[in-house]
This record gives sequence, structure tokens and C-alpha cells, in this order.
Amino acid sequence: MKTKKVINLILKMLFILIGIAIILLYIPPLVSLGVLNAGNLFGFGVGTGFIAIGLLLNKIVDFIKDKGKPAITALIILLAVALVFLITFFATLGNVISHSNYTATNENTVIVLGCQIRGSVPSMTLVQRSDMAVKYLEEHPNAIAIAAGGQGADEDLSEGQCIYNLMTEKGIEGSRIIIEDKSASTDENIANAKRIMDEKKIDPNVAIVTSEYHEYRASLICKKNGLTASSVPAPSSPRGKPTFFTREVFGVWAQWLKAII
Repeated sequence: MKTKKVINLILKMLFILIGIAIILLYIPPLVSLGVLNAGNLFGFGVGTGFIAIGLLLNKIVDFIKDKGKPAITALIILLAVALVFLITFFATLGNVISHSNYTATNENTVIVLGCQIRGSVPSMTLVQRSDMAVKYLEEHPNAIAIAAGGQGADEDLSEGQCIYNLMTEKGIEGSRIIIEDKSASTDENIANAKRIMDEKKIDPNVAIVTSEYHEYRASLICKKNGLTASSVPAPSSPRGKPTFFTREVFGVWAQWLKAII
């Protein structure tokens, strides 16, 4: 009896500690940046679920014993669904991670994807993307950039214009940057950039400058628009990686649904 109680206590503590660890993993972007998105919401939900299982473990076991076969069948189905979800989730996450590496070589066109501006102040993410584009253009003097991003309701200027400003402030000639300022999403960023490239007869082999976690989804959208894309990933904060990489899994799934619908 004592052995069963010890095992039960260990299992409870294990579930609770795992839940707390998961929540702590996803907290940093919320605390430091005020970011609450599908990534950390998912993490908080999973962490809370583990804690709840730990706290209610005895009641869950008693319920299954009391209801017998129907409860066991329901548990098996639930576990099967969870397993399929986890396999799909981690397979997608693997693709997101594998596409987060630098693969650009000598592409003469880079598309710089926009990101949030707070009033007239660019987010750190947008600054990082612009910095990577500057570095690439410095290393490839024949390359040009398309700065892509429209103006949101809470933004004082378009993201494309902001990228242009950031890049020219770092010494890139304005003549090497084309502003695309009509888009409101990554899909539109790339579709509008492709239209500009077609109009100006620009080589469709491009390098995409965006956050590392965003490169896989951007590559899917490029493929849909007939572009062959390589990656120039901008680094993200180490403490923010769990949140942003997790969010990107759901972004990729949404992209798949768009392709089906």
C-alpha cells in the first residue's frame, strides 16, 4: 500500500512539475514583449493540462475504475488523437526548424518581409530583418531588395517604407530598394513582390529575409507564387524561440488549409 501511495505521489508531482516547466518556457515573450499569441497560449494550455492531471490524478483513476470499459475506450481514443496530433505537430516543427538555416548563395533579389511597427517605431523583429537585408546587400553589391509590407491601423507608416528607412540609414542606396506597401499579410507580401518582379522582369530566384521561424511558411507561399526561394533568416531571441516556433506550426497548418480551400 505504501508503495502505491509513493508511486501515486511521484506521478502527481511529475505531472505538476512538467506543467510548471512548460508554462515557464512560454512566459518570457509575454513578460518582456507583451506578446500573447497562439504559440504561448498553446504552451500555457498544455502546461495547465499537465498540472490539472497531477492535481486530479486520483479522481481520474477512480472515475475510470468506476465507469469501466466505456471510460477505458474513451481514454484510448483520446490518447490516439493526442498521438496523431503530436506526430503531426513535431513533424511540422521539424520542417520549421530545418528551414531556419541560412541557404542563400548569390541570389540577386531579396524580399524583406514586414513586421509590426508601433506608431513610427519599428519592432525589434523588423529591425533584425532589415539588418540581415543590409548585410546581404553589402555582401552582394549587384543585389536589390523588395521591402514588403503595408500600413496597419496603428502604424504611422507602411512597413515597406520603414524597412527602406532602416536600410538606407545603414548605408544602402535607395535605388537598390523597391517599396511594396499595399500588403497586409505574408501571402500578400510575396504575391505583390512577385507582381513587381514580373513587371520589372526580375529573376524569380529570390532570397527571403524574414525571422528564422518564419522561413518555412514563407517558402511555401513563394512556391505557390512560382518563386524559387532561399533563406536569409534573421535571428530571434533564444527565450522567445519556444513561443514563436510553436506559433509558426499553427501558421503552417493554416497555410495548408488555405491551399486546400
